[in-house]
Amino acid sequence: MADILRADLNLLKVLDVLLDERSVSLAAKRLHVTQPSVSYTLQKLRELFDDPLFIRAQRGLIPTARAEALRPSIKRLLNDAQTLIKPPEFRPAQAEFTFSVSANDYLQIALLAPLIMAVRELSPGVKIAIYDLSAEAATERIRRGDLDMVLTFPEELAADFCSRRLFRDNYVGVVSRDHPLKSKSVSLAQFLRYDQVIVSPTGFAFEGPLYRGLLDSPLMEKIAVTSPSFGILPRLLAGGELVAMIPRRLLAMMTSELREINIAAEMPALDVIAAWHPRVDHDPAHQWLRGILGRVAAES
Repeated sequence: MADILRADLNLLKVLDVLLDERSVSLAAKRLHVTQPSVSYTLQKLRELFDDPLFIRAQRGLIPTARAEALRPSIKRLLNDAQTLIKPPEFRPAQAEFTFSVSANDYLQIALLAPLIMAVRELSPGVKIAIYDLSAEAATERIRRGDLDMVLTFPEELAADFCSRRLFRDNYVGVVSRDHPLKSKSVSLAQFLRYDQVIVSPTGFAFEGPLYRGLLDSPLMEKIAVTSPSFGILPRLLAGGELVAMIPRRLLAMMTSELREINIAAEMPALDVIAAWHPRVDHDPAHQWLRGILGRVAAES
């Protein structure tokens, strides 16, 4: 162990260059140090290996048999050390791994669908596993390493997680194409004449960040139907007089059978973030996928 502790990669790097150049002056030039510095290091190398290592000759240095025997091992060791220190190169086209992410119904449609399309085009070997977990369950699974990322809201962010803000969205009113509300702009009173559908995984309990901006609003007065999924909205609104409120970004991803109406009332906004554990913050694959997610969020 004492010999190992005396060894230094910088010493071995000098020995490697001396074996290549067979000259103190050329080694110093290549290493960008002075000749006395190389000579001093060579003396330490001789003590470490208990061998002269080089014999001075008319045209430079001649390696001893011990030095020549060390050459392949030193080059391999230095190469391994460089590989260990250098971040692994990530090549999307050749990548094969599974990325797991939790998101609610809204964010699955608004973000994960275009994300998966982008990832499939750039890296067909990457698989995406989607979950719809509660904030508590997603936090626990990320801490255990069983989940890579959660798409959520700042209010649900764990204090020890890394995060990135993706976008801000606003609620808008939506109706079917043949709804009696023909105008694109309506008063709050006009909107409240009609029964409303709202998406709520907890039924009429309305728990979570999606509803905090709505709970004290008159916009909640005429709710007749709740659904755990946004996917059913087009069918519920088609051909009837029900109305709904959904995030504007989601409407752009849904069927053209729905149209937006501007309600003359203060509409709540949503901030959406991605969150992950610090242990994967510098992982090249994770960084790459977060970059794709950021671009999708900015473009959609």
